[in-house]
Amino acid sequence: MAKIIDINCKTCPQKDNDCCKTCVDTHKASVFAPLTTSEIDFLIDGKQQIIYNPGETIIKQNTSSTTVVCIKEGLAKVYVESNTGKNVILRIASHGDFITGGGLFNGSIQHFSISALTQVKCCLVNSAKLTALFSENADFAVVLLRHHTKQNNFLLQKLVNHTQKYMPGRVADTILYLKKEIFQTNSFQVPLTRTELAEMSNMTKESFVRILQQFKESNIIKTQGNTIEIMDENSLIEISKNG
Repeated sequence: MAKIIDINCKTCPQKDNDCCKTCVDTHKASVFAPLTTSEIDFLIDGKQQIIYNPGETIIKQNTSSTTVVCIKEGLAKVYVESNTGKNVILRIASHGDFITGGGLFNGSIQHFSISALTQVKCCLVNSAKLTALFSENADFAVVLLRHHTKQNNFLLQKLVNHTQKYMPGRVADTILYLKKEIFQTNSFQVPLTRTELAEMSNMTKESFVRILQQFKESNIIKTQGNTIEIMDENSLIEISKNG
């Protein structure tokens, strides 16, 4: 069960050095940079800090968009649920991620789900406060719109890759994404099942496992349990480029 650490960050005695302003400071070089001190105080007033255990839902698709999420620690999957029960994992959220759920400026409905892969510590900020600052601070509005545009461009590129690349190219993309964007190392332990890795690559589990085995036999990667080690990154990049 998710654990609420702090109900009202504005009254938290550690708000200046730990539980409250650190998530704002994490994003201060980007999203929150244009905000004044008084605007930051307004934003964190009533902010909740919560710990989610692996498997727990942070945001549920098609629910009301009342909060935005700042990830402080841990990994979470951002995914779209279909009526058939097949999910498509869009990306992995990690430390420093600022996630609006897609509904901040579009009908106030969450357009995807987020669930914890590891233990996740995050802060939930009232989205109404964010939109109020959006209308009052033009510089903040521009930065927030750029953030949304960057997120939408990533999703568009992922859609193109899933529809135009063959399966080996999509598996290569997934492995390279995990290496470059999440773990920043050639050997990493993945907190996802083979089914979830297949959902990141938009294919069945059986197809993903088969291609992963082909990569192993070609000495492009090594796997042991949930650990993946990239042995030949150049080959992965070529497979990704050629689709």
